[in-house]
Amino acid sequence: YRRQLTEANVEEIWKSMTLAYLQKVLGLDSLEEVLDIKLVNSKFIIHNVYSVSKQGVVILDDKSKELPHWVLSAMKCLANWPNCSDLKHPMYLGFEKDVFKTIADYYGHLKEPLLTFHLFDAFVSVLGLLQKEKMAIEAFQVCCLLLPPENRRKLQLLMRMMARICLNKEMPPLCDGFGTRTLMVQTFSRCILCSKDEVDLDELLAARLVTFLMDNYQEILKVPSALQTSIEERVAHLRRVQIKYPGADMDITLSAPSFCRQISPEEFEYQRAYGSQEPLAALLEEVITDAKLSSKEKKKKLKQFQKSYPEVYQERFPTPESEALLFPEKPKPKPQLLMWALKNPFQPFQRTRSFRM
Repeated sequence: YRRQLTEANVEEIWKSMTLAYLQKVLGLDSLEEVLDIKLVNSKFIIHNVYSVSKQGVVILDDKSKELPHWVLSAMKCLANWPNCSDLKHPMYLGFEKDVFKTIADYYGHLKEPLLTFHLFDAFVSVLGLLQKEKMAIEAFQVCCLLLPPENRRKLQLLMRMMARICLNKEMPPLCDGFGTRTLMVQTFSRCILCSKDEVDLDELLAARLVTFLMDNYQEILKVPSALQTSIEERVAHLRRVQIKYPGADMDITLSAPSFCRQISPEEFEYQRAYGSQEPLAALLEEVITDAKLSSKEKKKKLKQFQKSYPEVYQERFPTPESEALLFPEKPKPKPQLLMWALKNPFQPFQRTRSFRM
């Protein structure tokens, strides 16, 4: 006899196929290294796909989780500058700076970054794909589907505002000494991506991610159409043909198809060992080659990296000698007395003739 798919069945299909798709895009043999699958909420995925406005922005059912009206008005003001129809306050010199500070203060006091602590490693793993822009965008698309709807909405509105401000030639400088683009990244990076055990390196990771996100936000915050279509077709197929036979304990047709491509044993071993470490290795190289960092700052960041990611650090610096090459010892200055002696070699005493007046 025919059995209807339950809501729980559909949710499980969305979750399993979304995670399988993410695993495929990241090129990992398992997602265990980058996220706890048990914490992935299938309801979030479905809401983020279907509960959206015409502009693709998530619509929240629980209005208590919405952005405060005053923050939303401030964001609209800067996004549409100089047309601030939402704000009734009079304009004055430096008005736009105060509006920006209001927005920055709100986002800066969020209890958790928009990309969540749980998904930190998943988003960091995508950084290893940045050189392959299309793949990176696809991976970001899927990761962003896993966000709580209120986080996704706040992220969408924030990224749209940031991008519009950067492109707006009529926008006055919002901070002396910083370009608008740099200011956007520095101001909002931490509230977008940050680990629970915050370390200095998070700033570098977040800056790279937010820069890429800002440049590609329209694509990244879209629902990946290929994934949506494949899941909808899968659900429709199961609703048409699913049959449960009397006495059967489970219906094998509920298992989601995996998105796999055949790879060589060598590639498999490489991905298993280094797949999630590539972005961290790239970050380590950035720290090593950053000419702007003083030796003291570089040593501090490297020590922090070693503490946070010992395996990646060990791979780059297998011996103390290889590490020491980064900071060659400077020749010790010779004592001043010795230097004086070298410059003024000892002259034998010569008797001089005295002159009497």
